[in-house]
Parts: sequence; C-alpha cells; structure tokens
Amino acid sequence: MGKHIFRTVRSAVMILSMCAMFPCLALAQTHTTLSLDEPDRDEVMESAAEKAIAVIEKRPFTKAGKGEIGLGIGTIASDIFLAYLPVTLRGAYHFKEWVSLELSASYMGCFSDETGDGQVRAAGQKCMRFLTPSYDNLIASAGLTQLRSITIEEYQVARVDIAPVFSVFMGKFALANRAIAHFDLNLSAGLGLLVAEMPNETEIGRIDYGVSVEGALGLGIRFMFLDLIGLRLDFREYLYGKQRGKGLGTASELTLGVSFLLGGGHE
Repeated sequence: MGKHIFRTVRSAVMILSMCAMFPCLALAQTHTTLSLDEPDRDEVMESAAEKAIAVIEKRPFTKAGKGEIGLGIGTIASDIFLAYLPVTLRGAYHFKEWVSLELSASYMGCFSDETGDGQVRAAGQKCMRFLTPSYDNLIASAGLTQLRSITIEEYQVARVDIAPVFSVFMGKFALANRAIAHFDLNLSAGLGLLVAEMPNETEIGRIDYGVSVEGALGLGIRFMFLDLIGLRLDFREYLYGKQRGKGLGTASELTLGVSFLLGGGHE
C-alpha cells in the first residue's frame, strides 16, 4: 500500500514539474530577436521609406505678429447696366492666428476725361468697366423713347475700406500626397469710402466727383503654399449712399488674387 502511494506522489510531482517548464519555454520563444547586418538593415529601411504614407503634421509657420500684402482683380456685376473690373490692393496685420486687421483699396475708374455719347463713361473712354447687353438693348429699342432717355447718373471709381477679419475655420490638405497646403475660411465686416463720378447735368464733357461712406461685409477663403504664398478668393457686399437722388446703392464684388505673408518662414 505504501509503495502505491509513493509511486502516485512521484508521478504527480513529475507531471507538475513538466507543466511548469512549458511557460518558460514559450516565454523564451517570444523574446527571440532578429539580428541584421548593416547592408541588410539599410535595405529594410529603404523599402519602408518607399512604402511610407505621408501624414498631416503640425503647421510649420504662424501668421500671428506678421503682415500680409496681396493683389487681385475681380468683377462687380450687380449693376444692370455696368460691369466693373476692380484692381484691388490689400494689406493686413495678423494680431493672432484667427484675428487680423485689413486695409483694402480698389480702383475701377477711367484713365482719361473723355466722355462718350450721352456722357457715357465706359471701356470706350479707357475705363475699367463695360456696358452690359442690357444697356445696349435699351439704347437700340425702337419706339421706346421714354426708356432711351435713361442715362447712367453715377459711376463707381475707387474705394478704400478697413475691416477686422476673423478666420473662423482653418485646416490643411495634401496635394497629390507630395505636399501640404493650408487654408482658412474668414469673415469680415468694416467701413470705408467710395469715390463716385457723375456726368455734369448741364455741361457736356464735364465730370463731377463725390465721396460717400459705405459698409462692407465679406466672406473669403485663402490657400497658403510654401508657407508664405497665398491664393485668395474674396466676396464683398458693399452698401453705400448714392450721390444723386436718395437711397442706398449696393455692389457685389468677387475678387481672385495672390498674397504674400511677410516674414512667413518656418518656426
């Protein structure tokens, strides 16, 4: 009886010992390391670099504390009889990444004092504006003498506006997986002055000028490339007092331009 008990205990000890050895063997296998010579290591790294996917990183430049200058050309097509081609110069200072103060000046006037038939001042008089088909159809209308007597009383010449600009949304995107471009969507609201010209009502060939206050609301988007070059698209809605008659006039302007961030290098 004693021999049977001794054999049973000895068998149990042997089984438990063998079971205890298996985790050690498994643990030793999981810590196996791969040793590579220098040529092999270089080949593995080059292969990984070829298969690497570019990822978006933190923006490497800042706008805060820097200036910006831009030049653009646009169109004002909200007038039924005239279409303007304003050339706009913009300058801004960025107080923060999302807040800046911008000064803009636009010119859409004439380079001569020549007046056309009926005191019309348009492209034929070297002006940066064109008569629309609506005006041509009006003049050509036969028998509508009461409409043909309508004249353009006021032309926009130039404007200067100042406005705070708020970049309400900023982001970045990849270009063909080769480079990263940054953009911001911005809103603005400001005040300015509009210079207008009016053909003199009594003296043919004479042009009078006047200045009125205007308000401006804006929406724009700016794309930044190479950390300092920007492509911008801006929409402005202007509300101003008319020089002749009573009431308010409106102008809707769309401008495409390029801008440069002054001192816009890497951090």
